[in-house]
Amino acid sequence: MADEQEKGGVSMREQAIIDGILTEAPYAEGKVRRERRVEFKVPADRIRDFLKLLREKGFELMLQITVVDWPKDGEYELVYQMWSIEHRTHAMVRTRIPRELDKARMPTVRDIYPVAETYERDAHDFFGVYFEGNEKMEMPWILDDTEQGLFPYRKDFDMLAYVKKKYMILDRFDENKDNYVI
Repeated sequence: MADEQEKGGVSMREQAIIDGILTEAPYAEGKVRRERRVEFKVPADRIRDFLKLLREKGFELMLQITVVDWPKDGEYELVYQMWSIEHRTHAMVRTRIPRELDKARMPTVRDIYPVAETYERDAHDFFGVYFEGNEKMEMPWILDDTEQGLFPYRKDFDMLAYVKKKYMILDRFDENKDNYVI
């Protein structure tokens, strides 16, 4: 098709989508990943503005919010997965925030994409990211005890120590090898 002619390995259609968005969002960076896949990097304090703009530009579906833990960098990377039915294009929107629990905060986007309420709750339960404005941010339901700061998907979460303490089955573990012994 003429509108999907490639120029230098980059689809002109995807590049036109990126250019149209970046003209209104000069604070963001964008690139074509491959056909029907675009990626944006956005400062954390502008994520709401950017996602509103994406919605206006035809990215009407939020597929997921994922969190990537980068302990060596001291950051979380939040990845918002978006889909446009109109453009038949997938957009990844990346932003980074500090991973310290008292600083791992983002504004909610559930008023822009209502499905975000569930994804934000998951990010909170598993990683400890707090979304300001989302009333569903409570103690994680995933762990049934009352200890604070236990987020099981963080790379520094010690699952073996948690299980030993929680279920008091120290006699069933080989303490020298940290292996489960039957």
